[in-house]
This record gives sequence, structure tokens and C-alpha cells, in this order.
Amino acid sequence: MVETTVKEIGCSHLCNGCGTCAGICPSNAIRMDRSSEGIYLPTIEYAKCNNCGLCLKVCPGHSIDFEKLNMFVFDKVPKDVYLANYINCYIGHSTDKGIRWSASSGGIVTSLLIFGLEERIIDGALVTRMRKDAPLEPEVIIARTKEEVVTALGSKYCPVPVNVAITKMLKEKGKFAVVGLPCHIHGIRKAEMLNKRLREKIVLHIGLFCSHMTSSLGTELLLEKIGVDVNDVAKLSYRGHGWPGEMSIILRKGHRKSIPYIQYWDSIFGTFFLTPIRCTLCSDATNELSDISVGDAWLPDLEKKGKGESIIVTRTTDAERLLQVAQSEGKIHIIRIDCDHVKQSQSLNLKFKKKALEARISLLRHFGKKTPYVNPIPHTSGIAPYLSSILPYLSIYLSSNKHWQLILKHVPFPILRTYFRVLCALLMLI
Repeated sequence: MVETTVKEIGCSHLCNGCGTCAGICPSNAIRMDRSSEGIYLPTIEYAKCNNCGLCLKVCPGHSIDFEKLNMFVFDKVPKDVYLANYINCYIGHSTDKGIRWSASSGGIVTSLLIFGLEERIIDGALVTRMRKDAPLEPEVIIARTKEEVVTALGSKYCPVPVNVAITKMLKEKGKFAVVGLPCHIHGIRKAEMLNKRLREKIVLHIGLFCSHMTSSLGTELLLEKIGVDVNDVAKLSYRGHGWPGEMSIILRKGHRKSIPYIQYWDSIFGTFFLTPIRCTLCSDATNELSDISVGDAWLPDLEKKGKGESIIVTRTTDAERLLQVAQSEGKIHIIRIDCDHVKQSQSLNLKFKKKALEARISLLRHFGKKTPYVNPIPHTSGIAPYLSSILPYLSIYLSSNKHWQLILKHVPFPILRTYFRVLCALLMLI
């Protein structure tokens, strides 16, 4: 019964808050509500539920069969364990200097969406922006103009139930692009397997690279650490102002505060504090089921330049064609690279997600935690993957305690960054 399955997902740390269940429910019986842990979980109106079970079938948190989904999307199982199916890899950026400056990395996603709208390849794009009336809360919209796309520019390091908008897309005319993290794209692809109309509606899946998500409490903790009252925030952006950028906070009285990306990532977000357990059970770092994947180009030569560049992985012929046409029209600038450079730029994240997943699943099962069905699970060898799993789960456990959250508010940034470096050193051993 839906009553038991959805409750089980939310209560057993299997829900990743993607919103697919709410977006696909034919009875509109599910909504995504923010929990006390700062994540989005499904709430069911049982009077509306007809027990069809569709919500569980499309849930990527409960199960994810990559072999089956790769056959559905690409008609083949990937040979590359780390990048999965792909055509080519690139480094690139938007030729619009304003977009590139304000973007998280190179502004490729924003420029491709604008180009797609201008060329009528798509009629709208499913994107996320921060709400004007509640600047710490995300808002999912279908952008139909350049101006609307630009309002969603940049990373959002907070939970977003993107796929709740599936309902809206199915009701509206036109063809759409979707932009999401791996969990969002997983949910969309599972839903497309069961809904032909949705499959026809979405013509472009743009996937963002992802290491893990921090709950909304992480942002609130960070603001408190730098002396900002969350009620005084009028506008917040997580990245931008060059690369690697900074978090920019506009206060209601007009004052502006900022904190460098490297400082807040290395001290709070990257240390797995306030991270949902389900995020540690994801094996997808580069958004393997998207048409085109985009992320930061963390490569030594590029980091010295201080200008945003995006790593781009094309996975379908349509996405490859779109990228080439956008280049020929002068909207973006791209250079083809060896795909080993992508692995180099995401080396720590790939090690964590691929080489240590089996160890983390084993640890959680040992302590009686339910884990998702994942196929395939990359094989773990040696003791290093187990050692590398201890600190992330220690971070999650401690930060889930209210008393430890109070302590974290007063721990100096340099100490937290030292802890982050220890965590990275363990990952390097894998």
C-alpha cells in the first residue's frame, strides 16, 4: 500500500527529496514539505490516494537500476565505470561576460538554455531560483524567457524538490529542458519509463555534477557563524562574482556580506555536516543519465586563471549537436579535452562515490539502517574505503544533534577546514 511504502521511504533515510513522487502522482495526493531536519519529505493526503503504487515505482531513493536505465536512455550498458555512457568531453564557458561572471563556473547551462529558447528547440526550462519573498527557500519554475532563465543562474546548495513540477509540465504545451542534480534526473528517467507523454515533453536533460547535498540547516548555520540573522536576509546567492566565487548576502537594510566559496565549502558544506544519509548512498557524481552533464573544472592550470570554466560531458547525439551549434553561433566557447581530465577534476568525488559505496552500504546495514537497491554497486577492496566512510557518518551523526549544532556555531573556521583536509586525505587513500 502507498500508505506504508511512502512512509517507509521518508522515515528510513531513503528519501532524497527529489519530488518525483509528488510530481507524478495521478491523484495529486502527495506534497513535499520541509522537515525539521531541513530537507523535503513527502506528505500524503490519504483521502486522495488510490493506492496505485506509482510513487514507489518512480522513487530513485528507494531503488536505482543503472543498467536498466542506461539501456532505456542510451540502448547500451556503459563501459566506463566512472563517467558511464558519453560521446565527448569539453571545457568551456559562456561568451556573455555577465553570465560567466555571475555563474558558478562557466555559465554553460544558462547560455545553452537561452540559446534553446531563442532557437525554439525548447519552449521552457525547468530551473531553480531562490524565492524573493523567502530568500533562503528554493523555488522551481518553468522559465520561458531569457530574463527568467537568468534569475535561476548559479548553484543552489540547499534541498530542492525539483520534480514536483512534472505535474505542471504535463499540463502545459510545448517541449522542455530540465536542469537537475543526479537524483532529480534519476527520478525523471524512471518516470519517463512509465509515462510516454512525459518522455515526449522533455527533450533536453541537463545534469549537474554533485558530491552531496547539505540541508537548509547548513545555510542557516553558516549565516549564524558569520553573524547574520536569517530573518535579516533579503537576497542570497551561493556562487558568483567570479570563480570560484563567493556567497553573497544582501541584508534588508541594504548592507552586503560575503564569504568565499572555498571557506564555506571546506568548513561546513564539504565536511558532510547536516547531510542526509541518502546522499552518501549515491554512486553518481557526473549525472550519468542526463543528455549533457556540466560541473566545475577543478584543474590546476584553470584554477590559476581565476576565470570560470565548465567541464562538459555530452552523452546523446542531440546534446552534442546542440553544443556544437551553440559554439558555431558564438554563444559559448568550448575546447574538446581527453575525458581523463574530467576524472582528474572530480577525482575525490569519484573515489568517494564509486570506490567506497559498497563499504558505506555495508556499514549502514551493520548498524541496522535500510539501504537502497543499487545496480550495479561498484566493488570495494581493502580497508581504506571503510576508513574513509567513518568521518562522513560521524559528521552526519554529530550535526544531527541539537547540542552539537550549537557547538558548531562556535568552532572557528580554520579548525573546521583542518577537519575537511583530514577527510580529503582519507579519500585519497582509496
